Amino acid sequence: MEKRLSDLSKYELEQEIRALHERKRKAEQMGMVSEIEVVLRRIAIAESYLIDPKSFKPGATYIVNYNERPFRLKFVNGVMGWGTFEGETAEHAIPLSELSEVKA
Repeated sequence: MEKRLSDLSKYELEQEIRALHERKRKAEQMGMVSEIEVVLRRIAIAESYLIDPKSFKPGATYIVNYNERPFRLKFVNGVMGWGTFEGETAEHAIPLSELSEVKA
């Protein structure tokens, strides 16, 4: 039975991330687009466990790696940052590893 990402040590998370990158590479070679997307999301979540959630400040604006629109962080829950994109009211959950601080 596979362990949950939250139960893995830092070393085990790094091994899992390497294995996921290899799985992504194989999916790319086989042209499995949906498998690539699933693996990319799992990589982002695994990488989020290696980040200190306290380094993210509610009310701050971030950029999501795959989206250039500003993202206003409302709160952090586990390894997910919850907030809204500029010009929207719907809340979205983004893995912390996908958020980059806006450079002033």
